[in-house]
Amino acid sequence: MTSEIQDDVTEIAETVSTHMWTAWLAVAVAAVSAVVLGFVISWIFRTSMTRLGRHHQVFTELAARFPKPVFWIVTTVGWKATIPPFFPEDFAHLRGAFDYGFTLAIIGIVGWIIAKILMFLVDGAMQKQDESNADEFTVRRRRTQIRMIRRLVIALVAILTVAAMLLTIPGARTFGASLLASAGLASIVAGMAAQTTLGNVIAGMQLAFSNALKVGDTVEVDDEFGTVEEITLTYVVVQIWDDRRHVLPSTYFTTTPYTNWTRNQTAVTGTVFVEADYTVDVPAVRAELERILDAAPEWDRRSWGLIVSDATGGTVQLRATMTAANGDDIWVLRCDVREQLVAFLGTQRPQDLSRTRIEMGADD
Repeated sequence: MTSEIQDDVTEIAETVSTHMWTAWLAVAVAAVSAVVLGFVISWIFRTSMTRLGRHHQVFTELAARFPKPVFWIVTTVGWKATIPPFFPEDFAHLRGAFDYGFTLAIIGIVGWIIAKILMFLVDGAMQKQDESNADEFTVRRRRTQIRMIRRLVIALVAILTVAAMLLTIPGARTFGASLLASAGLASIVAGMAAQTTLGNVIAGMQLAFSNALKVGDTVEVDDEFGTVEEITLTYVVVQIWDDRRHVLPSTYFTTTPYTNWTRNQTAVTGTVFVEADYTVDVPAVRAELERILDAAPEWDRRSWGLIVSDATGGTVQLRATMTAANGDDIWVLRCDVREQLVAFLGTQRPQDLSRTRIEMGADD
């Protein structure tokens, strides 16, 4: 039965293609019909998934992500099945070009659909991770790994899709065989040229899965203090405290020492140094520090302290320590404590400010 239908369609196409204007009209009708069919099927898909989404969130995600791929795969398959056969006989070369173009388009769309399906699964895993009750450190580590897997999946699907397209080229196997036969020198040159890129890719994977660096970590790189904003396959973006973006190759973090303030935990400890005179009333300054911290929302109330850390050159050095939940909070807290301690010494205890003493002799 199917063969009979195909024979009838072929016979109709051969009859129509003998008349140019009839053939072009048939091509236009086939193109529009495929688009209409694609709209109808994608609308049915979206409507059915939306209704099912009332019972489960996964169908709502399907309704949001897949109507366009459904439309394009149906439309493109319809174009390939109907447009080339109706081309006029005088345009046989154009018929072949369109047929081959539709084949490449179908391969690309199938790759796109596969990528979206895999991304749907990966994003679902990330959403479950965000909804879990794990601690922030574990959540950030797993989120970084999932993002790296997402990028790897996209890259792999893209490579396989391009490879599938190349296999449709006539003589591609012969070309590949001849390329392999002369690949000795080319492989050396390509290896040298791609050494840096491949090194960054491997370094990026190492960072994501070795727990050495995570998105959200507070780090010091190149004498700059910032937060890791993004980790890709080849580079890492660090958001500096003044909103600049410091972009570094992944190999930087595997070959250069750097400070990670939040590798195993997000909570950090900060210090503030203030110089004063030998006669400073340390208990009074300590009481003022406690008052400042009690009023500061950035202080996480884990610990604090004030000690005399040094006494040289006629001045003493007071070191105030305090804790905060993350690097951003500790930066704000340190600035606030420094400002208020300086104001306290300058306005309420000016006698405690550092002074230079000169002893005058009897002959003077």
